[in-house]
Amino acid sequence: MISLLDKINSKINIFIIHKSKNNKQFLPNKIINHKYLNNLVVYKFEKEINNYPNLYNAHVSEATYYRLFCHEYLPDLDSVFYIDADIICVNDPLSAIIKNTEDLLSSNFIFSSKTELTKEDENKEVFDRLELNSSRYFNAGVMNINLIKWKKLTYNYLELFENVGHKLNYWDQDLLNYLFDGNYLELDSGLNKVIDFSLYEYIKKLPSIESITSNKNFIHFAGSHKPWSVNGIMVNLSEIYHKEFRKISQNYFHITHKIRSYSIYVFYKNVVNLKFFRIENKILFLKDFIKSLFKVKIKVR
Repeated sequence: MISLLDKINSKINIFIIHKSKNNKQFLPNKIINHKYLNNLVVYKFEKEINNYPNLYNAHVSEATYYRLFCHEYLPDLDSVFYIDADIICVNDPLSAIIKNTEDLLSSNFIFSSKTELTKEDENKEVFDRLELNSSRYFNAGVMNINLIKWKKLTYNYLELFENVGHKLNYWDQDLLNYLFDGNYLELDSGLNKVIDFSLYEYIKKLPSIESITSNKNFIHFAGSHKPWSVNGIMVNLSEIYHKEFRKISQNYFHITHKIRSYSIYVFYKNVVNLKFFRIENKILFLKDFIKSLFKVKIKVR
């Protein structure tokens, strides 16, 4: 949110659907009081659902499924621009969003998204598993949604969880591809530049931040290796995220752990293979790493 607000020059409204919060007081003051924030509303997700598919030991939470129910919470709007929480804004996206919204609302499509896969031999399994007839599969991390048409959808998602949940490796993204099967408007690629850190694990020469962010609006840190994981921080591109994190925190690095003992092992491994020495401000990393192991609460600004 802070990365988006700092890049734009017009006021916007932000809507959040949260598992437990129902007001914005948990957010940093730098966001709540930002000059380009017109209104911010937090809705507590009220549905009691116990059968979200494929969440056991996953790097995502049940919140990934909340977008399916967004129409039950949002006010009457023509459209809404959905953004995953693992996305950072690097350049002003408003003109591109406005252009895409105009195209969307004048079309017969319900939403626009960026194509992630086109059907090839190496990814044929995805199309076969979801029984897709089309030759393209989209990434649901960024979606421009015609909310008027979305509200008219009559899918029973709870029933779908039961009936096709076994097909869903990539959660609601798979479900949406299963339902729409290529029937979407293509999104400008700059509005969803996907980066998967696992692809950089064995690359010695990493791309520069400038080469990744040039002519892009949103950088999407997809996959299980996030910029705030110990493995992710070893990739230079994680600085895109931490630069924004420092605006709202007194910590220099944001570091989280699923299993602390595993994070210690990963840190040791990255010292041995010398990846640790890629990091600038190594002392600050060590300080924040130790604090994170002892679960010292992050202080926000």
